Amino acid sequence: MYKTQTMFRFLRFISNIKSSTLIIRPHQRCYSVHGEEIPATHAWNLSNDGGDISCLGSYTEGSGIILGVYTSEKTSNIVCLTKTATVFNHNINGRLIDALKVTPLPRLGEVRVYPKLDPTFDVVAIAGLGRNGAGYNKREGRDEAKENVRKAVGAGVIKLQAMKVNKIYVEGFDDPESAAEGAHLAVWQNHHLLSNTKRKVKMPDLILYGDCDMKKWRIGLEKAEAQNFARKLMETPANMMTPRALAYTIVQTLCKTNVNVTLRSERWLQENNMNAFLENTKGSPQGPILVQLNYNGCDPGIPPVVLIGKGLTFNSGGLCLKKCEEMKHMRGDMAGAAVIVAAFKAMAALGLPINVVGLLAIGENMPGGTAGRPKDIVKSLSGKSILVSPRDFSGNLMLADTLCFAQSFNPKYIVSVATLTKEVRTAFGLSASGLFTKNEKLWQLLKIAAIHSGDRVWKCPLWRMYEREIKDFTSSDLSTLQRDEFYPRGISCTTTAFLNQFTCHKNWAHIDTSGTMYEGGRTSYLKKGMSGRPTRTLIEFLGQMAYPPDLEDGKISSDTVKQDACG
Repeated sequence: MYKTQTMFRFLRFISNIKSSTLIIRPHQRCYSVHGEEIPATHAWNLSNDGGDISCLGSYTEGSGIILGVYTSEKTSNIVCLTKTATVFNHNINGRLIDALKVTPLPRLGEVRVYPKLDPTFDVVAIAGLGRNGAGYNKREGRDEAKENVRKAVGAGVIKLQAMKVNKIYVEGFDDPESAAEGAHLAVWQNHHLLSNTKRKVKMPDLILYGDCDMKKWRIGLEKAEAQNFARKLMETPANMMTPRALAYTIVQTLCKTNVNVTLRSERWLQENNMNAFLENTKGSPQGPILVQLNYNGCDPGIPPVVLIGKGLTFNSGGLCLKKCEEMKHMRGDMAGAAVIVAAFKAMAALGLPINVVGLLAIGENMPGGTAGRPKDIVKSLSGKSILVSPRDFSGNLMLADTLCFAQSFNPKYIVSVATLTKEVRTAFGLSASGLFTKNEKLWQLLKIAAIHSGDRVWKCPLWRMYEREIKDFTSSDLSTLQRDEFYPRGISCTTTAFLNQFTCHKNWAHIDTSGTMYEGGRTSYLKKGMSGRPTRTLIEFLGQMAYPPDLEDGKISSDTVKQDACG
């Protein structure tokens, strides 16, 4: 049912329930329940008619517009405009084509700016979309048509934002969802701690132009807004984003939606024998917190999907202190918790019909007189004893007890997200997150979600040889270090194999985001800083769970939809 070669033909699908069937249409999808339209989103207070947005491309007062042009290395002298750009060029008597003829055509991610080309707009930006007809690229592991739209729109928005444009009209590029993602991700700036006088970059209004599909535009805005929220949490310095402050922010954000938030204190952790969790946070005066999020989008009796996030608001390494260079980005070591909170925020706004539980292990790993020591042995919630490594492997202890606790929800799937090992960053750089799982169906779901979002994942092995490395000890059941502690090998795989000892079934996947936590500025729609990845991948994954396609005949009964989406 979930064969990869067939799934790629269904990049987007929209559900229309008529009598007892759900019709699947390629290249479209909306998040709706029983055919009902989604309401105006929580992040943007737009009216149902779109305000000053028109399907015909009319406007009230605009300052800048972003249009697209396709380019090819073989046909660099041929101008191939998008549909909306073609209509725009016709309305201004061909002046757009005339302007493009006297300048080099913009390649993918490049922008050409033409002021006063049209009397209504102060500036017209033409963004390069790369080759026409791009699609899923198996070698690159993503849908390049969607990614090219994000890159083009992102580059255009950043260019106009630097010119202090107040309103930016963005054409739909035949994919309003990707256009909205690229635009809203690019416009975000980390200046929430600056005074108003110091904020040099203005946040312009983003308006869809020349496209009627407001539903997909709003879905894209919600996804991008969720990722921007995760970026804001990750960028906040550790002295302000303490465990208590993070828990308070989660309560303030999600309690405005239909997500239930439960906070488990340090005393609760002690009473429930979560000693491995506590071992990580003993050196900090800030007590640890286990945050439980509950979202019920369908029958509460249906098994949920459980999302687990590591939330170390700062990771100094404890007594095994990191080097100063290694600590410069450790304010973002709570990336796993941040992206899961953001995914819940978007999920509630989109109203996905699915049950999801979130477990966020929040704390702070600091050196101190009470900090955990190398070679200590602690007993986890599962009853297994753990020998603590003399190296810095902090997150796996927190996640071990949290994974045990997750079994109590009888979950359909468990997905944990954490910045766990720097070796993943060494292997993949900023290009992909490492994904570990033994469940082929779950791997395909996450892989396809990553293809749509552009935030790539790469499957890494969980072979038995890695389990032997953390099992064969005489003093304890398990260890966070390998037997050959002086010449460790395959650290990412052995660390995840350690976590695998605390799951009772194979429906578990772990995403290591150490490499994708930080963005170096090479992605045209993300400014330099914390990336907020893989927020949109998680939202897309949950969307697939909520609205799975039947790949046999293109139709699926409403009863099967409910069973697959929620069960």
